[in-house]
Amino acid sequence: MSRKNNPDIHELEGIVKKLLPGTMFEVELSIGEQKKTLLCVLAGKLKQHFIRLTAGDKVLVEISKYDLKKGRITYRLKNKKSYAATNKSKPIHTFGPRHKKK
Repeated sequence: MSRKNNPDIHELEGIVKKLLPGTMFEVELSIGEQKKTLLCVLAGKLKQHFIRLTAGDKVLVEISKYDLKKGRITYRLKNKKSYAATNKSKPIHTFGPRHKKK
């Protein structure tokens, strides 16, 4: 049985608040008006592909209905930032000293 079809596991969105040693993270979930913090670990594929998380990243967390204080981070959500919306200039792309313009 896959995890997606398992009725015992719930997927929620959260924000990483604190980085802890051993690929553990403190994640804040907002359920309605409540804010709850969980102790979460990285899922195997995130460890395998060296996905880095920092404080403030949005993530998908799987929580078992039997232990509501621990979770597993399964996906890092993309931040929808556009340079047009912010006042910052676009990043400068340099190709190094050997790149010649034609």
